[in-house]
Amino acid sequence: MKIWKDGDESRAICPTCERRTGIVFRRRSVELEGPDVRVPDVLVGVCRDCQGVAMIPEQSTPRLRSAIERPKRTMNARLPGHLIDVLSLLADRWTGGARSSAPALVRFLVHRFAADAALARRVKSHLGDPLAGGAGDDDLSVRVPLHLLIAMDEMAERVGIATRTDVLRGLLVMAKEDLLEERDPDLVRAVRQAIVAVA
Repeated sequence: MKIWKDGDESRAICPTCERRTGIVFRRRSVELEGPDVRVPDVLVGVCRDCQGVAMIPEQSTPRLRSAIERPKRTMNARLPGHLIDVLSLLADRWTGGARSSAPALVRFLVHRFAADAALARRVKSHLGDPLAGGAGDDDLSVRVPLHLLIAMDEMAERVGIATRTDVLRGLLVMAKEDLLEERDPDLVRAVRQAIVAVA
C-alpha cells in the first residue's frame, strides 16, 4: 500500500468531472452521510479541475471509520446501591480493582444483551429476582456507542423489557450469578478475553 503525503500528486477518476484527472493530496474536512458527520483533517485526493474530492486514500479510512463509530450517548440509570456494588465487584474481580473498567464491563454486557436473544430473555427473567428490586438511589452513567444503544433498545422491545434501567437491573443480576458465581463458564471466558484485550 502506498502512503500518500500532503502535496503528493497522482491521477484518479473524479466523480464530479466524470473523467480521469490530475489530483493533489490535501488535508480537508470530509462530510459523511448516514450518520451525518464532519471529519476534520482527512487526507484526500483533490481534483485539480473542480477542486472537489476525487478520491480518499486507504490510509484515511481508519480516521473516517472511527468518526462514524464515535457517536456516543450517555446512558443514565438510577439503580439500587447493591447493584452498583455488583458492578464494582465485577470490575474488581477482573481488573484488579480498576473502577474505571466498570463502564467497559457495562458496554460488554449491553453488547451481549443486544446480540443474543436467549441471553436477553434470561435478563428479562431476572427482573423478577428480589435482587433486581430496590429503590434507585445510585446513579450510573456510561458512554455507549449510539449503534449499541439502538441495538439494545431493539432487543429490549423484542423481549418485552420496558426501560434501559430495567435492562441494566436484569443484566447486573444475571452478571452476579453468571460471572461472580461463575455459573456460565462461556460468559466468564468471554469477559476475561475482553478485559485482556482492553487492559
